[in-house]
Amino acid sequence: MSDKVLSAGFGLVLAATAGLSICCLPSHASAQGKEELVRIQDYPGIGNLLYRIAIRKGFCKKRGLDCQLTSIPAAPLGAQALLANSIDVGLFPPSVQINAMVKGARLKAIGSGATRSILLIAARNDVPTPSAEKGYPALMWDLKGKKIGVPSRGTDAELQFVFLAQKAGMKAADFTFVAVGAPNTSHGALISRQVDASITYEPSGALCEVTEACKVIYRGATSPEPKEIFDTSGAASILVATQDTVQERARVIDALIAAGKEAEEFVQDPANFDEVLAISESYFKFDMPKGREVAIAALRSLLPGYKIGLNRPALAAVANFLLIMKQLDMPFDASLIPYEKAP
Repeated sequence: MSDKVLSAGFGLVLAATAGLSICCLPSHASAQGKEELVRIQDYPGIGNLLYRIAIRKGFCKKRGLDCQLTSIPAAPLGAQALLANSIDVGLFPPSVQINAMVKGARLKAIGSGATRSILLIAARNDVPTPSAEKGYPALMWDLKGKKIGVPSRGTDAELQFVFLAQKAGMKAADFTFVAVGAPNTSHGALISRQVDASITYEPSGALCEVTEACKVIYRGATSPEPKEIFDTSGAASILVATQDTVQERARVIDALIAAGKEAEEFVQDPANFDEVLAISESYFKFDMPKGREVAIAALRSLLPGYKIGLNRPALAAVANFLLIMKQLDMPFDASLIPYEKAP
């Protein structure tokens, strides 16, 4: 499901909540001296690392917060849960927040969950990619006529692949797209020859690196071209709350940001890598041969992006990219995205 094809889901949620007043929402107030509950979206895998760290290291607790993680494996579902008040803070790409706001949702980004793009293209070792060392756009021509795995049809990943192809002088019809799911099933589809290459996410790159069964030929985090995608680097996923939450629970939101900042400091200290890995694995282990090696490789790749500060220019670039891809009918003012006190 693409971010644009969220109308039905958001429509139902917005219709259900349109007449709901603040007085009718579940109360988060707790007895004096008690920690205040904050429900935060998490994902399988390395997931919401900053707040896994904030919980385990006590950074939430010392600020009077009971941070609880809720695993919701898809960004649109996280946004719907946020609007339905099932969680207090979502974690998803800026494109999801923008599309929700266009449809009438009142949302604010309170911080960044991860800045580094996790998008990549992986190919089997036996698929010839002689142009890969030349980088983009040359590498796209090696994939013409090939079966390309995508998480599901119409997702951001497929849209970005089509954009990459178009900028290189090709069209969507030059490829066959196959839905292959998340990185673990995507990797399986690749090495079993169901597809020739996949546009996917980490830890797919780590899986290729450790198993040596495939090769990464494009990384959104490091490729300077195309500029429209590179400019979005720095806004991979963001922490989002409703406008009502940031207004009614400002102290809680500010405390949550402070806990995230302390978690960032801990994560970014190389001396803490082993403990960060241990905390990450206490939430999720890669149950496969060489699973720990995959976890280490994935964490090392993603670690530089675990920062709480919002990259405002990157947010604007995401809005611009959505317009270019005709996911928006008109320009979107990216200054509306952040909470005014967001880092």
